[in-house]
Amino acid sequence: MNEILKKIPKVDKILNDDIFSDFKKIYKNEIIVKIIQNELEKLRNGIIGGKVKDIPAGLIKNIANEIENKFRPFIKRVVNGTGIVLNTGLGRAPLSENAVKNAENILYGYCSLEVDIQSGKRGRREDKISELISIITGAEAATVVNNNAAAVMICINTLAQKKEIIISRGELVEIGGSFRMPDIIKKSGAKMIEVGATNKTKLSDYEEAISSKTGALLKVHTSNYRINGFVEEVTVKDLYRLADKYNLPVYYDLGGGIFDDLEKYGLPHEPTVYEAVNEGVHIFSFSGDKVLGGPQCGIIAGKKEFVEKVKKNPLMRVLRTDKIRLALLEETLRYFLTDDPINNGHLTLKMLSEKMGELKVKAEKLKSLILNSIPKSWNVCIEEIDDQAGSGTLPTEKLEGIGLSFAQKDLTPNKLSDEMRTITDTPVFGFINDDKYYLSVRTIFNRDYKDICVSFKKIMQKYNLE
Repeated sequence: MNEILKKIPKVDKILNDDIFSDFKKIYKNEIIVKIIQNELEKLRNGIIGGKVKDIPAGLIKNIANEIENKFRPFIKRVVNGTGIVLNTGLGRAPLSENAVKNAENILYGYCSLEVDIQSGKRGRREDKISELISIITGAEAATVVNNNAAAVMICINTLAQKKEIIISRGELVEIGGSFRMPDIIKKSGAKMIEVGATNKTKLSDYEEAISSKTGALLKVHTSNYRINGFVEEVTVKDLYRLADKYNLPVYYDLGGGIFDDLEKYGLPHEPTVYEAVNEGVHIFSFSGDKVLGGPQCGIIAGKKEFVEKVKKNPLMRVLRTDKIRLALLEETLRYFLTDDPINNGHLTLKMLSEKMGELKVKAEKLKSLILNSIPKSWNVCIEEIDDQAGSGTLPTEKLEGIGLSFAQKDLTPNKLSDEMRTITDTPVFGFINDDKYYLSVRTIFNRDYKDICVSFKKIMQKYNLE
């Protein structure tokens, strides 16, 4: 073992190799040295642990590859061929063109983030966006924080810190990334009081739990799952009436935040923001980067008395949004000032509502382009598939979709999937089903066609496929 350890090259010798000359022009010398030292330490530990029997022949090349990999951009534009419109791993809602243009304009130089143009006086950064939200939704007041989990946290903290908050057992959801409602309530400083059963909760369950210690009643829209069969839940309207009887606020976590009724687009009904306002909810919150189609943020709205309390909470400083998110959100909201957000350019709603005829046209065009990039031995078919809304929206519903399936005798679907994802600087994400690789056209844009074809051409070259 000692003999092998002695063969490990010195850092200086590795650093002086020609393979590192370009790196030294770009990166600080001490950064490159640190990475080399770390890689040599891994090698040394491998030898001592008996996992490595000799110095790898390509050690220096491997270290150079490691440096290159570490400093590649880790957030890239990708092609989404998964058919999941609100794909959390791929950034959820794709932003509409106007929103991107406005944010791009603000990225350069300065902007009127906390200054009133007319008076020249400094104000709160969320004041203008709050007014726009109120105009669109009809809510008395509104504000914005950096995501809906943050909105849940600050609302519960404001209403029920050191008090009790009552919630149905059927609504103790996990909202993704292992963030569970009971944990958020605990961190918010409130004591959770569970009522009812997993499948059945009655209004009387809430009423029996109300005491002098109660700070608020909590309603959570279970957007990412459904319980069917022998079930019962309390409506928001009934909960509001009960809360008014005892002079308590109702906080409603709407989750996805839908403005337009999805039934307009042939999709199942989901609770809308307008319904929350009309049902008299004291305060509610929802996400900006789901069906709303905007950036990641949490929008809080409702009656002025309660929204103002949230705004005065010191946590607002911790959870506030930045100028780019506010710019993106402003332009996204403007689509809902119109009667037809889709025809005016709202991208997420357009993708969710695309019909089979439109999808077939896209599939035919993409298939034609791909066939010019691959040999005839490939079997490429247009098939009907199931797409998804994603991110907890319509969890039990499938969207009728169209996809291209690919089969090739010399390349397994798993290998093809890996190569499509890694062979170029624009990763292509698809999915595997029935031993075939698929690309759903619902989530593929026209600008993606070229990238898909380039990926196939490179795969053909790499494997000499004919």
